[in-house]
Amino acid sequence: MNILLINDDGIYSQGILTLAKKLCVDNNVTVVAPQGQMSGTGHSFTLYGYVNFVELHLLDNVKCYAVNGTPADCVKVGINLILNKKPDLIISGINKGFNLGTDIFYSGTVNAALEGAVHNIKSIAVSQEYHLDSYEYSSDFVLKNYRKLYKILPDDAQTIFNINIPAGDAKDIAGVKFAKLGVKYFDENYRYEEGFGYRAHCRSTLSENTTQEDDTWLYDNKYITISPVKNDWNNKEFFEKIKNEIIE
Repeated sequence: MNILLINDDGIYSQGILTLAKKLCVDNNVTVVAPQGQMSGTGHSFTLYGYVNFVELHLLDNVKCYAVNGTPADCVKVGINLILNKKPDLIISGINKGFNLGTDIFYSGTVNAALEGAVHNIKSIAVSQEYHLDSYEYSSDFVLKNYRKLYKILPDDAQTIFNINIPAGDAKDIAGVKFAKLGVKYFDENYRYEEGFGYRAHCRSTLSENTTQEDDTWLYDNKYITISPVKNDWNNKEFFEKIKNEIIE
């Protein structure tokens, strides 16, 4: 299988390099990642500026490219400038820090996968608990399951999987669950730093209305969560309700 690996933590992140080393044994793997940290950039891409890329020799048997842009830029550059043909699968991650519930609006990791969906390529985003130092368990989980998940994904490639792996090792994990996206709020404050300005300090708190089918609840209860996320912002039910309203 031809696999394109993307992330938002940067080309030198151990998350993407650990996963690449495991996947390249049985696949043709290409890494295209930002040259630096790009967390929180969402689905933004470079429209009025310039993007460039350079090949770096970081791994045996894996071509690695650094891009001076966002995760979405990396997908576009990988598809249009680096690869000779579209990959079979895009995997974004492994991200340092979960992307649960409403995190996906901000996440460069998840939106890189959604950019894959824009190009009709089956895509998976993978994130793990921020305080985990090793990416071995998460990489092994992906290695064990990526082919099955690839088959499960719809053929139109407009739905991605968003995977989140909690802290601990195999004995600490309660199981694996397909999950809906929950709701998660940030307790936000800005602190002034002399000579620099205001810096956001965000502490996340789960909302009270999460259910046992939500990724937020399941993750807190030590489940690996796999959430289907569709590249479709239509509110179809509301549209049916209002489509015959007359506006003058």
